[in-house]
Amino acid sequence: MKQTITKKSETEIVINFSADPQEWEQALDKAYDSKRNNYTVQGFRKGKAPRKMVEQNYGDSVFFDDAIVALAQQVYSDVLNKDNTLDPIGEPDLKIVKFDSNGIEANITLNIIPPVKLGKYKGLKLEANFVEFKDEMVDDEIKHAQQHYTETKTVEGKVAEMGDTVTIDFVGSVDGVEFDGGKATDYDLVLGSKSFVDTFEQQLVGTKAGEHKTVNVQFPADYGAKTLAGKKAVFECDVKAVKVAEIPEINDEFAKKVGDFKNVDEFKKEVAEQIKHRISHENEHIVQDTILASIVKDSTIIVPDILIEQQLDVLMRDMQQRLAYQGIQLEDYANYVGTTVEALREERKEDAKSIARTKLVFEAIIKAENIKVEEKELNARFEEIAKIQGKTTEQVKKDLNQHRIEHIYSDILMNKLTKFLADNNTVTAKSGTDDTKAKKQTTKTNKTEEKTAPKKTCARKTTKKE
Repeated sequence: MKQTITKKSETEIVINFSADPQEWEQALDKAYDSKRNNYTVQGFRKGKAPRKMVEQNYGDSVFFDDAIVALAQQVYSDVLNKDNTLDPIGEPDLKIVKFDSNGIEANITLNIIPPVKLGKYKGLKLEANFVEFKDEMVDDEIKHAQQHYTETKTVEGKVAEMGDTVTIDFVGSVDGVEFDGGKATDYDLVLGSKSFVDTFEQQLVGTKAGEHKTVNVQFPADYGAKTLAGKKAVFECDVKAVKVAEIPEINDEFAKKVGDFKNVDEFKKEVAEQIKHRISHENEHIVQDTILASIVKDSTIIVPDILIEQQLDVLMRDMQQRLAYQGIQLEDYANYVGTTVEALREERKEDAKSIARTKLVFEAIIKAENIKVEEKELNARFEEIAKIQGKTTEQVKKDLNQHRIEHIYSDILMNKLTKFLADNNTVTAKSGTDDTKAKKQTTKTNKTEEKTAPKKTCARKTTKKE
């Protein structure tokens, strides 16, 4: 078969091929041989009817599609075998250009990933701003523990003050019409928490249990729900209880309550160690990002649109799953924040492109340095899993599906890659930060996190970008 390759762009090629009458007949014969058992012709056992008889009963073109696909697959395979630099992505697009007595002509449009021109990725000497441990971090952590163990106690006849918790029933309306999400029963609101819009909380100061209070507020102009943005609203509130927070004192008794500590000094020491451990991991990630950003910036990377779209699909599925854990549909979330699913997808396009660029750089380094996963390394991971699960290694291998095995393989490969980068690059602290040298240990290509969807209570303080 004759074939020519035309480069339409850096990310797309067209393979044009043609088969003469004899080659086309051979392709039809092969299609007949592979599909003959699918057809029944009266007077013949199934699969035994000659090709011409099948064509007479089912139409002259009955084997046409299978024949052209087989030819295209042969051409596709030949081209890739001849040029191992071609990195196809997505499904090839096959089109027939001409079909007559002289044979058939067709083309295959193929999306490809252009080779990455790696910049410097070894011997880098970079600087970064690291997180520093500070004593006030311990104080903040202990305050969080205080809040966790703080209890609220209802005080009869108590006049609500800032810092108190009021239990309220409320109904909100705009121009006399109740709106969706503006109603709640037995809602505990901490006055001064700034969780509700405008001066809602301040207007409840001075109320007592059993009292009714009309609260007038105005929603922000950039409020998430467009139907309420900038509108004045009235909330009819019934105060059912006023509660006072009982904050535990930080002493030896508190230390014993929160954990197996002899005294408060031991508790603080443990908190400090945990914070330092967390900071160590944070700084590792800072080093990772610093090295990665330098390599990506110094590399020439052309990302095909199809690769960006594929990564967008992953990001949107991830977002949808996280929202589903909160019992929220993606479409409902989009409506609530005053946008569309399509617009949310468009907002993530740069993230998708950045992730795709990073992945291409990883793959290029792996190829350039011939980084591979050895069978013994894979078996060692299986043994680890077997030990954790209380199974034999053979049982683990049997239970794991192909997708899980590929995930384990990729994880080992990424660990080897990041170790390679750690061994060949150094990041030190910028002036004014911790001057301890750090090296890259692990790499995460997707740092983007969806923000938690707002609750349905529309009195809450929220904006479109919440």
